[in-house]
Amino acid sequence: MRLSTVETIYEAALENPDIHFMSGDLGHVKTKEFQKNLRAQYLNAGMAEQNIIGVAAGLALTGKKVFAYSIVPFITLRCLEQIKDDVCNHNIDVTVIGIGGGFAYGNAGATHYSIEDIAALRALPNMKIVCPATPYEAKMLTKEVIRLGGPAYIRLGRGKEPNLEKEYSVEFGKAVVVNLGNDVTIFVSGPIISEALRAAEILEKENISTEVINMHTIKPLNADIVCDRAKKRKMLFTLEEHNVIGGLGSAVAEIVSKIRDPRAPLHCFGVPDKWPKLFGSQQYLREQMGISGELVAEKIKKEIKTL
Repeated sequence: MRLSTVETIYEAALENPDIHFMSGDLGHVKTKEFQKNLRAQYLNAGMAEQNIIGVAAGLALTGKKVFAYSIVPFITLRCLEQIKDDVCNHNIDVTVIGIGGGFAYGNAGATHYSIEDIAALRALPNMKIVCPATPYEAKMLTKEVIRLGGPAYIRLGRGKEPNLEKEYSVEFGKAVVVNLGNDVTIFVSGPIISEALRAAEILEKENISTEVINMHTIKPLNADIVCDRAKKRKMLFTLEEHNVIGGLGSAVAEIVSKIRDPRAPLHCFGVPDKWPKLFGSQQYLREQMGISGELVAEKIKKEIKTL
């Protein structure tokens, strides 16, 4: 996912000298290609995320299209003031790319968890937010962000993201149905889509027909599909590798709350609103936070019984 995103930016930068890429002391093969072949369009600013955003904003004010790349909690929360005042306030062409969303860096401990970033950035006017589920989707959404311009946040995994069976049309702001069903719908964003599909597989065996909808664009959210399913399904669920407050679940709830009855009840699954004092692999932490496929399926079965 990281590779496909940076590769897409690199290819665009070869054609457009106004595209600049800034890194927070991170590197892999594609950033090295930037250094070698596009030296005037690349800057490794070190572990100084506030400076990265400030410099990116300055470049954007001169007409450049800038991508600021680092680990999620550092490139979002450490420099939130700069993103708010320097980028969103001026509505300029800076894209923040965060790698390691959710518990991707789980073995590094709580300082590296990113479970509040969407909530913080979603509240900023002019900010667009995308959360790709697969490397292919990351590539296509990066192209969309380049095309659209303006402030944006691309939330990526760290690696080993799922690959869905087939490629599909990816359009900014338009959700994608990845599993058909007509009893309940799970709205999901990001690599945790693998857990939603696992939950759907389990529920199908219990004769609960489960639709999974990939909400790769969190801001602006595809309100039409949410409203449609709220009228057609028995229950709605959201699943995210993020705090239950302020993320995808909250965004869906804001839409559902405006729908007049009758509408399906909504239940939001995410990281509980408490400080996670555990560390370990991403899968281990998903299980501990109750957002693995098996645990989500159990919760949905329990809720269905209340109907």
